[in-house]
Amino acid sequence: MNKIITLTTDIGWEYAAEMKGKILSINPDAKIVDICHDILPQNIKQGAFILYSITPYFKNAIHIGVVDPGVGTERKCIAIDCGNVFFIGPDNGLLIPAAKRIGIKKVYELEVDKNASPVFHGRDVFAPAAAKISLGISPYKRELDRYVDLDFGEAVIKKGKITGRVIFIDRFGNIITNIKGEMIKRKKFKVRIGEIEEDVNLYPSYGYAKKEEILAVESSSGFLEIAKREGDASKHFNAKENKIIEIFL
Repeated sequence: MNKIITLTTDIGWEYAAEMKGKILSINPDAKIVDICHDILPQNIKQGAFILYSITPYFKNAIHIGVVDPGVGTERKCIAIDCGNVFFIGPDNGLLIPAAKRIGIKKVYELEVDKNASPVFHGRDVFAPAAAKISLGISPYKRELDRYVDLDFGEAVIKKGKITGRVIFIDRFGNIITNIKGEMIKRKKFKVRIGEIEEDVNLYPSYGYAKKEEILAVESSSGFLEIAKREGDASKHFNAKENKIIEIFL
């Protein structure tokens, strides 16, 4: 049962190295994959989106997520069993969109060792739990029937307009929305984010647009994405995560 263990965190590489050391001290043969350690601090939705995006490509893995502003408080430490895939992290919604995408079977509360640092559960709770699961050892305290939910919201179509939200802005300044690509039936439409409106073309990929043209594509995660060819669409629209986006069809 020696699965891949992935790490998705906002804690930076130094602290992530401590987590990896803890995993390897329990399972020296563990295969560890770093997904991301520079999620914006305490940005749970951003971490949730990254986990949601990557998990379909790991068919037999244990995913640790650490974006945990409530560390050391009464919030629970949890593990989610999705069959061949497990998710481990705080009970703050971080893991839920990805786990739902795979299919949740059971949710467990994890044991927290009395010697665990109250400010670093990533190293002292989540890393050991993942290592134990990779060896077929149970780290569970009890099964849960309640947990903190999180989703990206539902885009709404009404009278020729789709209203959704920005869920992620990537390092290129591309704006990923919660509007499913399948909702867009036209190749040209108007986009409004805040005070800025633009007529955009929906292209198969970025290279079809002219230099500095505002465009739309279906992102690799299946959501509508607004981009600027060789530029930063988020700066153009002054877009922020969770901001309203309107598509006029």
